Amino acid sequence: MQREKPVQFRIWAIVLCLAIPPTAIAQVPANPDPDAPDFRVVVQGTFDPETLVEFNRRVQDYAALRSRLEAGLPPLALTTNADDIESFERRLTERLRHARGSRRGQLFIPAMEAQLKRMMAARADPVTVTAIMDDNPGEFDVDVNETYKKKYALGTMPPKLLLLLPDLAPDLQYRFVGRHLIVYDVRANMIVDEIPYALQCRDCVPEREPDSDGDDHEHTPAR
Repeated sequence: MQREKPVQFRIWAIVLCLAIPPTAIAQVPANPDPDAPDFRVVVQGTFDPETLVEFNRRVQDYAALRSRLEAGLPPLALTTNADDIESFERRLTERLRHARGSRRGQLFIPAMEAQLKRMMAARADPVTVTAIMDDNPGEFDVDVNETYKKKYALGTMPPKLLLLLPDLAPDLQYRFVGRHLIVYDVRANMIVDEIPYALQCRDCVPEREPDSDGDDHEHTPAR
């Protein structure tokens, strides 16, 4: 009878293990550092529905205005002639300036600007900021309705941030100029709107040599 006790003990141990769900064991990992917390909080920025609807409406209104103002201009066909392209861009930009004025915030209303800055602060980690600044043109004066000078590079936007931002109409793009976020119109080669210092980092801006034409000066937001 004494030899049966170990066998019975093993049977009860197997039954007990089968009764505990595997997930219960997997969801309680050992904490290697007893002083560190056993949880992680992920902060994400978001846009409230009303602000998002208003932003989308303004983007579509701008796209509709641009389509109306293109009427009568020679169609922008595929060409390698830089003069033809610049002529189209210049004439379209002149019409847009006259129609909409140069006030900042025509797309980025105050609520949108505030929420976007909070989102950037929460999601633009050092790796993302490094990716933004990798081919960034550096900071220069940007104003609404101004032509984007082609001597400056157009920095790419990390996919991580693009997935969080609202979609834009065709030929509109988000771009960074230093720490400033702009909406760039590809067809007009024009800055549609901006958020100064959308990125709050101070030491992340790549250095640029001063321009000979005096463009390298402190940012002054358009009003």
